[in-house]
Amino acid sequence: MDKKLILVIFLPIIIIVIYSIIFRIDLLNVFLNLNPYFVIAFFITYLAQLGIVSIRDSKIAGVDFLTAFKARFFANSISLIIPGAMGPDLARAVIYLRKGLTIDRAFSLSLLESFYDVNVIAFMFLVLIWFRFSPLEIILILTALGNIFMWFLGIGYVYGTSNYNLNRVEQKVFSIKYLKPLEEAYLNGKVEMKEKLKNPLLTFSSSILTLVGYLVQSLPFYLISRSFLQAIIINTTYQVALLVPIPSAAGVAELSLTALVPPLVVLQIRVLELISYSLGFVYVKEISIDEIRKEVKEVWKTI
Repeated sequence: MDKKLILVIFLPIIIIVIYSIIFRIDLLNVFLNLNPYFVIAFFITYLAQLGIVSIRDSKIAGVDFLTAFKARFFANSISLIIPGAMGPDLARAVIYLRKGLTIDRAFSLSLLESFYDVNVIAFMFLVLIWFRFSPLEIILILTALGNIFMWFLGIGYVYGTSNYNLNRVEQKVFSIKYLKPLEEAYLNGKVEMKEKLKNPLLTFSSSILTLVGYLVQSLPFYLISRSFLQAIIINTTYQVALLVPIPSAAGVAELSLTALVPPLVVLQIRVLELISYSLGFVYVKEISIDEIRKEVKEVWKTI
């Protein structure tokens, strides 16, 4: 196994151990002091949130609910190792391939799903964090603002330039020999995203479903804070920490939660989150490398 992959896999565990040493926490107590109701609620609401967002994904990608759920479940596990577009977004696209979508269409629609994931949680965080602001959250505020800016800049560009012709800048980019084969896939992807964005009902419902999903996912934290507002703040803070391009948000997640809950609870949340995300690896055997290679060859003829 690649040494970098081994490091990435063990990175969150290493950070948890270091965190426990700094705050003098016996790791055994992390498990012994777990509230069973909190554990049950955590996993139930995690699956419920996946289900709610999968309804949205099924509408965006044009696949059935079970396929969307499987894609979301598997993609979350991949995000532990590879954050960003080349991780969970590509993982969902790979699952969509089995339903007849081409790799360029599947990937562009998967990116559109992430547009809602990222921006809804970023806006929620920026609105709510001021009710419980801490200097430790400054890096997350910048992360949320940066993600919103980059996503709207990118989506705005796609929407404004989406047609089956390249503009001058794009012509120069795709004049490069090794990028030329991607031209058609790039144009198709932009058109596909614009068609979905032009549907106001889909855009509105996607935003609402994403919001509801995050609210449901916040419910277990009420058992910790005894305040629904505080529960939402805890969840939004954690979710924005996951936007930091570090595998599993190792280190950043622990630091951000420390401003909101006791160190022991920080570790409990992290352990439960890592376990819940890891459950998606049950689908890894269904991924066919040959199938992916075939689709990529269709997009990139020179491979």
